[in-house]
Amino acid sequence: MRMTHQRAHRRQSAAALLTTVLPLASSVFLWASQSVAQENRSATTNNTTTSSEVFFNSSDIANISNWDNKPVIYVNNPKLLKEMQEQSFLRHAFRLSVGGVSSEDDQGVLGGGVPLLERSTSLASQLRHIANSELGVTHMQATFDELPYSDLEHREEKTVKEMVEALERKFSLYSSLLGEMTEVATSHFNQQLEVGGVVEEREYHPCCLIPDNYLEYNSHFRTRVNEELWCDSGFGSDDHPVPRQLYPAPYNLTELFALNLRRYPTIKWQYFMSVSGLHTEYPAHRPDCGQWSRHRHVYEATVRPGGRNIVLLFDLGEALTPRLLLTAKTVGYQVLATLTRHDQVAVVGVAGSVARPAAPCMRSALTPATHHVLQTARHFLDYMEIQNEPTNHTLGLTAALELIRGSGLGAGEGVLLIYVSRGVVGSRRHARKVLLSLANALTDTSHKIVISTLALGLNNREFSLERQFLEAVAEQNFEAYGAESGVGPGRGQAPGTVVGLDSTLNVAPVVSNLYDVVRPPTSTRHQTFIISEPRWDLDGRETVVSVSCAVETVEGKVMGLVGMDISLATLLEDVTHYTSPAKSYAFAIDAQGSVLGHPQLGRPETWTVPLVGTDVTLVEQVDGFTRVRHQLLARPTAHTSLPISQHSATNMKGELHYYWHRSAVSGWVFVVARIDSNTPHKRLSRSVPPLPPTALFHRLDLIPPSKARVCRHFNQMATLDGSTLFLPVGSYVSPLSQMAGGPETMGAVQSVTAFLSDTTQLIANPGLRLPVRTDATAIYQISDFWESKLQTSSLSKYIIRRYAAAPSGVTVMYPGTLMDRSFDPRSQGWYLGALASPGKVIVSPPYLDPGGAGFIVTISHTVYQGGSATMHSPADPVVAVLAADFTLGYFYKLLLELEPACGQTPHPDKDGQRVRCFLVDLEGYLVAHPSLLAPSSSYTPATNVPPHITHQEPVVSMELLGGGAGLLTKGWCGRWWRGASERHYSLRLPQGQVVASPAPGAAQVDNSCLQYALAAVPSTNLVLGIINQTCAPAVAFCPCSMDDRLCLNCQLVEAGACECPCECPLSPNPCSGGVHGDPTSQPTSLPIPPPGHSNHTPGIRNQIWQTYFSNDGGGPRVLELATQPPNLAPTCPRTPEAVTPLQYSIGLLSHLAPCVASTCSIYVTPESCLGVAGCVWCHIKADRESPISHPYCTSSHQCYNGVLGAPSPYPHGLATLPHSDNTHGESGNPIGPVAGGIMAVFMMVAVAVYCYRQHVGSGNGRSLYTPASLQPHPPHHSLYQTQPTHDLDNGDEDLLGDMSGVGLGSAVAAAAVVSPYRMNPGYRRPPGLADSSDQGYSTMTPHDDPDNPHYADLGGISGLTVPDDPPSTSSWSPPPSPSPRDGGGGGGGGIASLPSMATIDPSQTIIPAGKRTGPNIIEVPVTVHMVDTV
Repeated sequence: MRMTHQRAHRRQSAAALLTTVLPLASSVFLWASQSVAQENRSATTNNTTTSSEVFFNSSDIANISNWDNKPVIYVNNPKLLKEMQEQSFLRHAFRLSVGGVSSEDDQGVLGGGVPLLERSTSLASQLRHIANSELGVTHMQATFDELPYSDLEHREEKTVKEMVEALERKFSLYSSLLGEMTEVATSHFNQQLEVGGVVEEREYHPCCLIPDNYLEYNSHFRTRVNEELWCDSGFGSDDHPVPRQLYPAPYNLTELFALNLRRYPTIKWQYFMSVSGLHTEYPAHRPDCGQWSRHRHVYEATVRPGGRNIVLLFDLGEALTPRLLLTAKTVGYQVLATLTRHDQVAVVGVAGSVARPAAPCMRSALTPATHHVLQTARHFLDYMEIQNEPTNHTLGLTAALELIRGSGLGAGEGVLLIYVSRGVVGSRRHARKVLLSLANALTDTSHKIVISTLALGLNNREFSLERQFLEAVAEQNFEAYGAESGVGPGRGQAPGTVVGLDSTLNVAPVVSNLYDVVRPPTSTRHQTFIISEPRWDLDGRETVVSVSCAVETVEGKVMGLVGMDISLATLLEDVTHYTSPAKSYAFAIDAQGSVLGHPQLGRPETWTVPLVGTDVTLVEQVDGFTRVRHQLLARPTAHTSLPISQHSATNMKGELHYYWHRSAVSGWVFVVARIDSNTPHKRLSRSVPPLPPTALFHRLDLIPPSKARVCRHFNQMATLDGSTLFLPVGSYVSPLSQMAGGPETMGAVQSVTAFLSDTTQLIANPGLRLPVRTDATAIYQISDFWESKLQTSSLSKYIIRRYAAAPSGVTVMYPGTLMDRSFDPRSQGWYLGALASPGKVIVSPPYLDPGGAGFIVTISHTVYQGGSATMHSPADPVVAVLAADFTLGYFYKLLLELEPACGQTPHPDKDGQRVRCFLVDLEGYLVAHPSLLAPSSSYTPATNVPPHITHQEPVVSMELLGGGAGLLTKGWCGRWWRGASERHYSLRLPQGQVVASPAPGAAQVDNSCLQYALAAVPSTNLVLGIINQTCAPAVAFCPCSMDDRLCLNCQLVEAGACECPCECPLSPNPCSGGVHGDPTSQPTSLPIPPPGHSNHTPGIRNQIWQTYFSNDGGGPRVLELATQPPNLAPTCPRTPEAVTPLQYSIGLLSHLAPCVASTCSIYVTPESCLGVAGCVWCHIKADRESPISHPYCTSSHQCYNGVLGAPSPYPHGLATLPHSDNTHGESGNPIGPVAGGIMAVFMMVAVAVYCYRQHVGSGNGRSLYTPASLQPHPPHHSLYQTQPTHDLDNGDEDLLGDMSGVGLGSAVAAAAVVSPYRMNPGYRRPPGLADSSDQGYSTMTPHDDPDNPHYADLGGISGLTVPDDPPSTSSWSPPPSPSPRDGGGGGGGGIASLPSMATIDPSQTIIPAGKRTGPNIIEVPVTVHMVDTV
């Protein structure tokens, strides 16, 4: 017992000692940290302001003087001067300004004559020092100067021909696949008709009823799909009567769909469309139940390639109801969606008078259905309103017939008139009068006019006067009402159809085949396949091109068509990713001269809005290009040139050469343009040594731990052991095939690295473009320089990362980082900005770092083509761009060091008095400003728009705009391919001069309280500004939309009106010959916002609609966009792409140690904490108003923007992960007991969290994490990890089969079944259809690794993720499968069934904790519940 008491006493003594020592140690540690922080701050200032190793162009010398002298800063406050002079570590000379006054009579720094030019020069020196010493510009330039070069052979003519040949090979492949699909379908239908005379039917399986948990997101299709299922559409959600003859797709055709996707993963959607209106599509997905016009334009272009003539006539009388008006609009939208440019269309509305679209060409005749015509017609439908007057049927029908007569159609040419009406007539006498007028009007026409009526609100069995009237109109049965006529059925006109409509869900099945009464589907035996116009895929959110072929029987009867969608990006990949050491670029146009792809438009795979038809003349704005355009369309292949004074995109002078070649298959024209400026272009010699074998590839998850230690750098997987090499998909010969093939595998990475580091030149090229090997060797030599800078540079704590990029796309980054494959450095703002201003230090506006570091600013600079003992100039070819990401706070720190008065707080006794400094780029976007760091900053990533000077400094903006000196000018440009015009600014200050605010009496606005001065920073894209505000100024306001980029007033365009940069939609120009076909036409801006905009009130909508009833041919007032000779508005420059962050599964990065330990707590002043990566000075409570009594420096994720507990700007799942930094309390005082208590609590929490993770990880599949973008998605298999929880009927139980076993052996193989809905894993390509390209993929077996069924290799980081979507409660289920056949495999089956939910043991989904073989690889024993069996 005594021993027990002694142990207890010793424990108490130890605890007491620990309680005493820990707080004391904490206090000593924090005191030492303060001392270290003071020393670090002094060292930082010394290194930051040094101007050694300055690298300037010859043009810089003229603008900068007195480099050897110490920069002088003048202040007008003696007290401040004394404080600054006592700080001996500052590298500035401080003197009292002439006329300086005491603090009691403070007039501000501008009143004393601050030498702003000297300060801008000092800032230029610091930025140049950063470019040379931190980015490594001088080091990289010296490297390229020493490398060997060879002469560049101009082969543009051969290159463009090779591009077209590659395009035609793709179309040849798709044609052969269509031939196989057509043969399978034709054989099926012929066999069915021979046996029974009718085609075998099956059930209708609507796509829009597929449950959520049967679908998973697929990056290739950009939506949720199931690659093991197909589905149907065309007849709503199974609530519309299905035709008796459905003509469904044969089962082996849908199996062939799946096999095609396996072999050629660049294919998108594959489908079969029958003449009955059935649309069967693979893979299965869930569209909107009302979206049934999908691919209808392809169907019409295939079975009726000659085009159609359609007139839409809408009854808008008082008998209509809002619900029926919506149904009528839906009819119009559905019909318009089926049209192609080969069709002609007219739209008319009628009530007491006739309404037509505002475009003059659409008011008197049918118009070709170009993009702008369809857009105008949709705009007309958007604003249709019910009129408070009865419908004049006679007026509407005769007006429609007048449109037909005025269209210049050939005699006997067919026209379909669709009359969407309520059919209300007062009496039979009234109906007879209407029919008599219609008969007389038809007598005067020589065309074959078919009238089909859609009876709104009337069902097909209803017997009423309205329905009788509409039937008589459709059948042209004039005799029924005693209206004798020489026209009608049997007298040259064909009868139409009449269908009752009372719901929008019934529209699509009704309108799908309305034109069959005019001209039934025709045979296309002499055409192999049809290539459609590029169209926007609403489901996949990308631009696609359809290739299709009609399916016919032996007798020539059309049964439907087969087709497939191909991404436009795939077809144009050689044009989009064209690179050359010479200053050249490539673009593509169609047979009508509309742009398909151009560098100005960006990469097609990144487009987020539909491509608006744009004539190439609007993009290639070069004097004399109209003549070149004519030659491009007239000659199949040729070369021509134009002298240019300044190219719109490159700002270069010289001679512009065009080389082109036309595809005989598609009619598309590929063009390569080269600017010859008499500057010799060379390429790196192939004798350049290969990449060192120690070089790291960016796939850090595949690198063994012995080669690199992987760590966490904010929200990215990274390493400090060296730079990583990244190759975008554009570095490969076939970029989109690389993207469709999924992430790089270990074998692919080894092939690439082996080829790049091969010294024998015996290893085969794994598909890389020629310049990649030499570019990778050249720019990777900067790696050692950057690695040394991390250890030696005092600026490393402000730098997030450094990187370099070559024109071939090769990228080197330090710290080495795992990158998303879709990233392309050549489309980023820092790269494009450096190319636009070679030789200058380019500083980007702040943006949210996708890697998790908060808001950052990027500095970039070009590197020129090497040469021995040569002076470089901006005219030299650029071979690389170097860049570095700095924290936003660092640039404001530069301003405070440059001018300490910039940090003055407002005077306590004078409202609004303060001095503030800022940096702004030449477009007016702020780079550094006090408001960007303020807790109430409105700059958020939601707007995706950098802050602008017009928003933050409206007084200065209005003064510069209205001053008349052209310092800040407002401009307009057209982004035609997006259907938008943009308003932007240009800030141009004279070099070597200060622009200051005028005297109060001469100012444009009241500036008595505010004085400013601006000066350009030499050899950069920046302007330095300082403002002295002595009181609260008068209210100044520049309109800005904080929600989007839409201008608040698209009707008013004034050059002197202050507003934030914004954009307005362009109105369509349907009368210019198509897609802006007339180069001299002036595009106009839309006078009203688009439908659904908040500015739309019912009164405005009705006012707009009333303009369509005018008889003078006019429409809404449209303001013309400002133009320049020759009558062309300028084209907007290319928009940089936003970087897509690599999405890691939740918790993956938490297993990695931070690359750099957080040391925020050692910075004890706001100045020392400012700009440090990952740190912020926390001084505001969560209410965003109350100050913290003892502020402190802490991790930014704990106190974002200085506000304690403020939300992170990152979306859920990408929030900044905790750093290894202690959390301070609000008190902030390093008192021993408090600090000791906090440390004890922190340790307890850490232990608890660790134990919890260990417990959860041992028995929960969620402890295994895999980056979503790194998980391969085999196109042949979809692993369901959750199953529907709704009740299953017997058919569902048959479908769900048995998935309780892990083994995939004989028990599974015996379960093969035949299903009409699921893919057949035992399918083999029919005899005669296989070819040499079938590389062993002749089965649909979903198990690719029979040797190890318990381990799934996911390309480095292995694991499974659980879908987030909850199980659907829908009653949808695939059709019940037939009884399983006895025995295994072979010929018949569909994909195997899943088990009944009652038989599933939840314990079987447990995934044991992963076995780790190192920090980078996790091996996971997996219990797999297979969906399919063989």
